[in-house]
Amino acid sequence: MQKRDSLNLVGAACAAFPCWGAAEETLSLSMIGLVLLGIAVLTSLSAWLIHYLGTMAFKRLHATISRLPIAAAIIRRKDGKLFYANSACQALLGVSKVGHRYYYPEGIGTHMVADVLRPLQLGTGFENVEDTLRISDHKSIRVLISGQLLSYRLQSAWLLFFTEPAKPASPSVQLEQRIFQRVLNSLSELVYFQDKAGNIIGTNTAFDRFWRGRREEGLIQGDPTGVEETPVIHTWTTAPDGSSRLLETNKTTMTDEEGQVMGTLSISHDVTDWHEMQESLKQEIEKREVTEQILAQRNTLLNSILNASQDPIGLYNEHGVYVGCNEPFARVLGFQAKELIGKTARNVIDPEMLQEFYQSDVKVLKEGLTVKTDAYVILETGEPVWYEIVKSPYRDPTDGSAGVLLIARDVTERKQAEQQLADAIMELQELSFVDSLTKVANRRSFDEHLRKLWHSHMREQQPLTLILCDIDSFKAYNDNYGHQQGDHALQEVAQVFDSVIRRETDEVARYGGEEFAFLLPNTPLSGGETVAQKIHDKLADKAIPHGYSGISDLMTVSLGVATMTPMPTQDYGELIAMADKALYKAKAEGRNTTRLMAEQDEF
Repeated sequence: MQKRDSLNLVGAACAAFPCWGAAEETLSLSMIGLVLLGIAVLTSLSAWLIHYLGTMAFKRLHATISRLPIAAAIIRRKDGKLFYANSACQALLGVSKVGHRYYYPEGIGTHMVADVLRPLQLGTGFENVEDTLRISDHKSIRVLISGQLLSYRLQSAWLLFFTEPAKPASPSVQLEQRIFQRVLNSLSELVYFQDKAGNIIGTNTAFDRFWRGRREEGLIQGDPTGVEETPVIHTWTTAPDGSSRLLETNKTTMTDEEGQVMGTLSISHDVTDWHEMQESLKQEIEKREVTEQILAQRNTLLNSILNASQDPIGLYNEHGVYVGCNEPFARVLGFQAKELIGKTARNVIDPEMLQEFYQSDVKVLKEGLTVKTDAYVILETGEPVWYEIVKSPYRDPTDGSAGVLLIARDVTERKQAEQQLADAIMELQELSFVDSLTKVANRRSFDEHLRKLWHSHMREQQPLTLILCDIDSFKAYNDNYGHQQGDHALQEVAQVFDSVIRRETDEVARYGGEEFAFLLPNTPLSGGETVAQKIHDKLADKAIPHGYSGISDLMTVSLGVATMTPMPTQDYGELIAMADKALYKAKAEGRNTTRLMAEQDEF
């Protein structure tokens, strides 16, 4: 068409110059034709170039809009005709595409779009105009519309963006947020959140209470996301009451679903008591070399567990149904957190432990008290664990129902350390009451045992019998056999005496030197006489040689037996005096014999 028009233009130009000569006419017509032909070609080329460039711009615009994650469309300004809509717009508004054409859904017409855009024609663009579009007879959608004027296909058009207004958080999300904040506020640990710039974006009640008026002191200085270099930080500071406290802060990076760093979570524990306990234990280690290695291992293990532990936290309502928990809590019960939610405690916890838990739950639910208990748990791996459990009441803000917030802490290492320390103390106490040579009770143990028995027999009005024993001619034995042999003889005699004692309440003790004493609770004088005879018989059977006795070729003993039923006006010194008097008589009457003395006997 363009070529044909150019030729017609050439012919018209030639007809316009009839006065030219024949020779000149041919040359002039040819030149004029060439000029006009060039003009026509340039005109055609310019139109093609404009069309080409416009087409390329449209393609780039389409490619850009098609990749956008939000709904976008190009609409003719004058009448609202739809030129283009990306896939997000097709999904949001129900726009359909047939071939290269785009069509509004049945509820939206060009006139409706024109009516919506007409009040906005004054400017070149607008943002976030909210309107309701009727997609069909049964469906409407509320959208925010932003627009920008542009030239499209040599026509004025709107580039429009459609987004849905932000929806308010659902009641369940709000409930989770409230429960999460309530859990944070119930923690005794100091918790705060920071963004990547180091600004505080959230705290719990414990943090606000502790750092009131001096919040900056509570922040860990440095790059808020550089926590891998110093995962645990210990800081001495001053509590609101003026006391010095040691805080142990664990700092963790927070990331979003795509793994991008959002900020940090910092949790501070008051470990002052633990620190002081460790110092006390160290002092005990210095005093008791026997327990040094055990306590050192305990401190190492304890620190390792504290640095790596996560406290189990769970919530269950008044019917025992779990409504929230973290993974450490669920793992203790052998579940994952999502599996545990909705289950009841009676279907999860061992019946015996459930009964113990129920008793403390009654105090929490009925009386509104915070209860602190210990629980011994065997994990699925077979590992035994001690937990320190704190139960606090909470009330669901949506329906007012009561429930229990449970926070547990692994205190296995502390329990083991306490047991080890108790064992060490018990061992030291035992050593302090045992005679180092004969391995029977010493004089200190005898005095303590006699004092206790005296008071208990006074209350019960029961007879208490004491036997004092002296090895005959033991000085001569030492002088002739030597003190080393004498010590060995004392050990053998003590073994004989210990074999005579049958009841757990009876006691034989080294009273001093070669003297021994027997305490026989709830025993009359006749019972004491029987025990005395067994002592003579057993020692004779042992047959310890004593060539310097002057009484027998074997070692012998003299025994004084005394019995009293204690009265409030008496003390146990009278019983000792009676037994000593009886022993004196036995030695005075030739030794290797027994003499008895009761309360009615005269001294």
